[in-house]
Amino acid sequence: MNDTWPPPPLPPPPGEPRRTPWQPGPHPQAPLPTMPPTTVETGPDWLAQRLLDQRIVALSGRLGPAVVNRATASLAIIDASGDDPVELRLCDVDADLDDTLTLLDALDLVSVPVHATCVGGLTGAAVALLAVADRRVAGARAVLALREPRMQTSGHAADVEARAEEHRRRLRLLQERLATACRRPLDEVAGDMYTGRILTADEARDYGLIDAVAGERRRHSPARR
Repeated sequence: MNDTWPPPPLPPPPGEPRRTPWQPGPHPQAPLPTMPPTTVETGPDWLAQRLLDQRIVALSGRLGPAVVNRATASLAIIDASGDDPVELRLCDVDADLDDTLTLLDALDLVSVPVHATCVGGLTGAAVALLAVADRRVAGARAVLALREPRMQTSGHAADVEARAEEHRRRLRLLQERLATACRRPLDEVAGDMYTGRILTADEARDYGLIDAVAGERRRHSPARR
């Protein structure tokens, strides 16, 4: 018995030609191309673009530097893209003193009218974002809390005192803007912020923070039959 290793290749089945290294076997057929599934674009970037197209700047929740920077840029883009009003939508917004003053400066730079609408509520310094607009509307169940924004107190005594003095100065600027917008005495606004006065939508209208309550016509009109 003559054993060889490796064993010789088996002969091809009958009817199939013998192939050599120069005549490789056929490649498997490529799969047919498939069309990608149809998707609907969603997500924050898509929503932000749609809002920009509609000349809307929407703010909600606790505002931080990143949100404020983006809102400032959005206001500049909308202002440069046409003469129609900017729609500022505020929903349960809270903001510290510095972020609010930054947004107030951005609103002052807008050359077109600003129409602000509040739903849910506004707390602290964020109330000024609604009050300074050219047209101001709040939802019927909105709550506006006049409250002094607090400052962080840590570090050396001299540093804390310097920051406290700067905080008081900037707080006074905010109170002056609110007093002017509401046409109320500065000391009254400052006192209400110190005590943390809370206003319903109707009370905010009487106070001068807003011009109208959304849905007033429907609320006061006779019921439909």
